[in-house]
Amino acid sequence: MKIPSNLRTFAILATLTLEAFAAKAAQSYDAIYVFGDSYCDVGNLYIADGGLKPLSPPYYKGRFSNGPIWVEHLAGAFKLPLLPELAGGTDYAFGGAELLQDVVTPVGTIPSVPSQVELYLSQHGGKADPNALYVLEGGGNDILNATSGSAAQLGFAIGSGLAAVEVELRQAGARYFVVPSLFNVGLLPAGRARAAFDETAVLAANEELVQLLSIEQSGNPGINIHSPDIYALGNAVQTDPAHFGFTDIVNTCLNATTGSVCADPAHTLFWDEEHPTSFGHAFLAVAVEALVHP
Repeated sequence: MKIPSNLRTFAILATLTLEAFAAKAAQSYDAIYVFGDSYCDVGNLYIADGGLKPLSPPYYKGRFSNGPIWVEHLAGAFKLPLLPELAGGTDYAFGGAELLQDVVTPVGTIPSVPSQVELYLSQHGGKADPNALYVLEGGGNDILNATSGSAAQLGFAIGSGLAAVEVELRQAGARYFVVPSLFNVGLLPAGRARAAFDETAVLAANEELVQLLSIEQSGNPGINIHSPDIYALGNAVQTDPAHFGFTDIVNTCLNATTGSVCADPAHTLFWDEEHPTSFGHAFLAVAVEALVHP
C-alpha cells in the first residue's frame, strides 16, 4: 500500500520529535504520574474488571484504543515507565472516571480524578514528588453523562475542578504539570446527538481552566504548567483532515455490534464511539511533546 506523502511526513516528524525529546530530556523527570479517564488509563479498569473491559482484543491490552495511547508516548519520550497503579505503577487514571464525582457501578466504584489524586497522596505521605511530571485530564465523561442542567455551569465546574486538583498537587510539592484543554466531545460519535450542549460545556470548561491556570502559573514562580490546546487541535483536524493524515474522521473503526475492525485504522480518527485510534493518540502525543520540556 502506498503511504500518502503527508502521512509519511507526519510519521517522520513524529519520530524525530520523540527522539529529540528523549535525547534532550532523558532523566529530566524521575517519574510520570497520570490522573484521568479512559484517554489516559493504561489498564486500571481492565485489571479491576477482571479483564472484561475493555475486551482485549479487539482493544489493545486494556487500553481504550487499538494500540498504545498518548501518555505512553509521552512517558517513552522521557524514558519513564508507565504502568497501571493497580499493577504497582504510576498511572492512576480509570476508564469511565468523571471529574466531579466518583462513579458507582454494579461491580465497584470508579474513582474520580480528585479521588485518584487523593489516593496518590495517601500512598506518599501527603507529599508529591517535586521532580516528577504530573498529567491531569478529565471532564469529558461528566459532559457525556450529563442528563440535565446548564452546559455552561457544568463546564465552569469542570474547569474549576481540574484547576483545583493542580493546586492540591502543587501545594503538596509538585512543580511540573501537563493539563490539556478539553477536546470538543461534541465531535465524538457519542456526542454528536447533542453537539451544541457538549461544545458549550467544553468551551466554558476551557475558558475557566485557562484563566485559573494562568493565575496559578503567574503567582507561583518555579511551577511549570503546560496546557496543550487540544480543543484547537481537534478543530484543525476537522477543518483539514487530509493534512494530518486522516481519511475518515466520522466513522468508528471498531463495529461495536460485530466486533469487526475497519480496513484502515491507521488513517481513521475514531476507534470507537468515544476514543481515538492509536494513530489519533500518537498525533496527540506529538502535539503535547512539542510543549513539554523541563
